[in-house]
Amino acid sequence: MTYKDDLEKLRKEAGIDVNNPTTLFQYEPGRKSSDLHSADSDNAEKGAEKKGNGSFTSEERKMSLWQKISLPFIRNSFLSVLFFVLITLIWIAISHTVVASVNDIPRKTLVIYLIKDAIFMIVLASVMYRLFLTQFSNTYHLEQDSKKALEEAKTWHAIQHSMMETIPETLVYTLDKNLCYTSFNNRHKYSMLRMWHSEIKIGDCLLDHITDETIRGLVKKDLEQALKGEYTSQIHKFGDFDASSVYWQNFYAPILDEDKKIIGITCFATNITALKQAQNKNLFMSYHDQLTDLYNRTYAEGVIEQAERDEIAPYSVIVIDVMGMHQINDNYGHQTGDNLLIKVGEILTKAVKDTGVVARWGSDEFLILLPNTEPATCEALANICKCDFGGVTVNGVPLRAHIGFATRTDTSKALTDILRAAEQESKHSRP
Repeated sequence: MTYKDDLEKLRKEAGIDVNNPTTLFQYEPGRKSSDLHSADSDNAEKGAEKKGNGSFTSEERKMSLWQKISLPFIRNSFLSVLFFVLITLIWIAISHTVVASVNDIPRKTLVIYLIKDAIFMIVLASVMYRLFLTQFSNTYHLEQDSKKALEEAKTWHAIQHSMMETIPETLVYTLDKNLCYTSFNNRHKYSMLRMWHSEIKIGDCLLDHITDETIRGLVKKDLEQALKGEYTSQIHKFGDFDASSVYWQNFYAPILDEDKKIIGITCFATNITALKQAQNKNLFMSYHDQLTDLYNRTYAEGVIEQAERDEIAPYSVIVIDVMGMHQINDNYGHQTGDNLLIKVGEILTKAVKDTGVVARWGSDEFLILLPNTEPATCEALANICKCDFGGVTVNGVPLRAHIGFATRTDTSKALTDILRAAEQESKHSRP
């Protein structure tokens, strides 16, 4: 057994800190308040006894006889070596005297033997003292380094815990190479409990708690990419309806050791539902008319440009120009005029359905874009719109509109020319 083992054994048995001779009782985090009060009273007794003539405190009196004897020597390495030399010299003196008396050795020879052995023991003790100090120093520094490393580990653990728990609306967890949990924050724990009705624990495999086969496959694919050293980010949508859907953005990064080897995965999942809804709203407003909820001119121009690039033919265009909007706004109010435009949008959307794109082209002008639509079909749809407009009134105001249409039968003509032709026809048509 090494000196370090002896030191540790003595510390555990006696309940003292041998590196701090003034501290014979050390509080433990898990101790009860009654024990702490008892320790305070014992410390008070210890201080009083140290002022008196007692050589041991109340805690030291609880030690065994061997602990009481060895305690001062552990506190003072020099005293330990001195005690060893003294005992050895006494043994040499007694043994040589006995041997000399039995063998009738001259006194001068006995003195020489004593001096020789004494010198030998003193040299040996000096070497032992040096080794003792070296071993004690190594043990002391080892314990200090261990304490420092433990404190650093506790500090880093506190920092990691704070980082994982204080990031708002973010789920944080880490996995090993087998996709088993090594850490996670409470948000992720409660999220898994809410979504999959399963309580996770350290060491559990993440995929075992996901019951949906599709989602499990997506998550597994992302995690396997991270284990290959890729840094990935994915957005997953949960729910079938945009209004009630939930969006999560997941970030996956490999964990590398000092040798740059992958030992696990770090995962961050952020709820971006509010951001996604805001983006969808901004996108909707960018391409839709705020009054009628139809597509706006910007979107319609983009559709026409795409159709030109794709060289779609046949391609039909219908232009609807509402008549008398200026007079309606002046005579009946802008609210009536707005309601009239909204009604036009509803009629056109119902008539076209999914065969084309209905857009508000101008203040009182509407546009229908019909890809892959023959002239006959376009004319029939225009006549349907005319029939639907007949007899429609809004706040007593009848709906009247000019309708014109045109079709590109081959790609030799530009769609802008077809649009211009439909606009010209709408100006000459009658409702």
